[in-house]
Amino acid sequence: MSDGLGWVLASGVGLLVSWIAYPSRSAARLRPALMVLRAVAVTLLLLLLLDVAMGVARPAAPLVALDVSGSWMRSGSDAAWRAARDSVASAGSDAAAVVLFGDSLRSADVPTTPSDRASLVGPVLQRASASGQRVIIVTDGALDDPDALQQAVAGSRVVVVPVPSVADRAVESVSVPAEARVGDTVTLAARITADGATGAATVLRWMLGDATLGEVPVPALAAGGEAVVERRAVIPAGDSTAILRAILAEGDAQPRNDTVSVAFRRGARQRVVVVSTAPDADVRDVATALRSNVALPTDVFYRIAPGRWLRDGTMTPVDEASVRTAARGATLAVLHGDTAVIGPPGSLGTRALLLLAPPVGEAPELLVRSAPSSPLQAALGGIVLESLPPLMASTAARGGVTALSAAPGITTGGATPVVSVMDGEVRRVLVTAAGYSRWRSRGGVSEAAFQALVGGATDWLLGARGRATVTIPALMLQREGAPLRWRRGARPTAVVALVHDGDRASRRDTLRFGSAAEATMPALSAGTWRGTVDGTAIVLPVSPSREWLPVRATVRSGPLNGVAVPVRRGARSFSWLYFASVLLLASEWLLRRKAGLR
Repeated sequence: MSDGLGWVLASGVGLLVSWIAYPSRSAARLRPALMVLRAVAVTLLLLLLLDVAMGVARPAAPLVALDVSGSWMRSGSDAAWRAARDSVASAGSDAAAVVLFGDSLRSADVPTTPSDRASLVGPVLQRASASGQRVIIVTDGALDDPDALQQAVAGSRVVVVPVPSVADRAVESVSVPAEARVGDTVTLAARITADGATGAATVLRWMLGDATLGEVPVPALAAGGEAVVERRAVIPAGDSTAILRAILAEGDAQPRNDTVSVAFRRGARQRVVVVSTAPDADVRDVATALRSNVALPTDVFYRIAPGRWLRDGTMTPVDEASVRTAARGATLAVLHGDTAVIGPPGSLGTRALLLLAPPVGEAPELLVRSAPSSPLQAALGGIVLESLPPLMASTAARGGVTALSAAPGITTGGATPVVSVMDGEVRRVLVTAAGYSRWRSRGGVSEAAFQALVGGATDWLLGARGRATVTIPALMLQREGAPLRWRRGARPTAVVALVHDGDRASRRDTLRFGSAAEATMPALSAGTWRGTVDGTAIVLPVSPSREWLPVRATVRSGPLNGVAVPVRRGARSFSWLYFASVLLLASEWLLRRKAGLR
């Protein structure tokens, strides 16, 4: 209802009620006064009921939000923080409310020292947008989610109070393998960033557990500069799971950003070997899944021509004898294409075989129709079969127990086994279909089905000794204040139980994936956490918050999304209208008594 129509309706009803209540023959002397009192009182009540807009149009009072993340203090000075508090004080006099944001959104007193471990402005914008309220954001400019500002109501603005730069270097990220065998030579890389200019070179030390893997020089950097430094290192013997640390030499302004830690798995004998004579998207996705989910070193070899082989990753040539040697005695051998190219699979001496035998040439498309009872049913039973892209198959997966079957139509009639399992001294899973990489590329339910197929098969093949179906962290580097992302295993849920090495704090979380490939849990404090994921041991180092890294401004001061739209306040926001309505009704009642009316 428009404001004008509301006024007309309220006034008209007020006059009508007044005329009905006081006909011409009643209280002739006081009738005009009584009619005015009744008409005005009813009009005011209807204005309140309809909340009709009144007064001068002006922008609504804004919400003031102050960033209380720890990055204000990374320079060692609180000058910028004091300036930010002054900005809030000056803006707060006309504000509807003042809230704090960082790793959470809350209404509280402004702290003396900011200490939040994140700078998430999204919750502020969600609250303000829900009520159509402008927001004034006071920050140091380093927001974790600057894209959220697009949700701001027109007329909002950002006030950036810059933090002074200091001579400081930080280890921002590392690029290292998740696992390797003892004796392997691996490449360790770290990205070093600077806040203010650093006038002297320093060194970065790599340590695996208590063993030093070597040092690499780090050059002097200009303000805002960065450098990537690499080191080749040989993996020494030691615990199967250790913590790999990149440590800058001491001496700069902020020591909390000089060390980054990640979990590293060390393998002595067990390994996975993938051999493909017809490299395609299917085997590449299987290799990626194995490297992500199985707690074993994984070697992948592709034949690009008769007698010519390449090692995946480095793409260096290898001879066929080396491929055969690598496959012999592997914990799990994955043979794709011509599964007998390096000899009969049963002669390789492996404990488990995953045989991927796609059709040769053209093959009909089949729809997955059933996942009957088999050793893989625990992993495959939750697949939504109707949502999967079709597979291509021309021969059946014969032998053993059928784990997955497909048919040319929507019924199960004429179904062809496309996945079968064979138990024995050497466990085998045979897949005779192609095209399951399309499951992974589609994402959602289909990607979860791909993970369930590969994870369930490898977990059963490894006799539950691997981590193929165990939930694992999606990222190697975890930072304090950032939610932990976990990659789904074969099960739709996972129980994570962790204990902190330092203060012995404990956490227990249940991850619920549904059909998603990932789930998150709340952030952990910095330090080393140890525990289990569904009974499998895990070590989870958490590095200091990104708030201690050199400040990278992601936003600048200025208005957001245009000019504020002036609005008029609703009648219910004027408290005097309630008092006036009661006063008018009381005055009318007194005049009615004086006129002898009830």
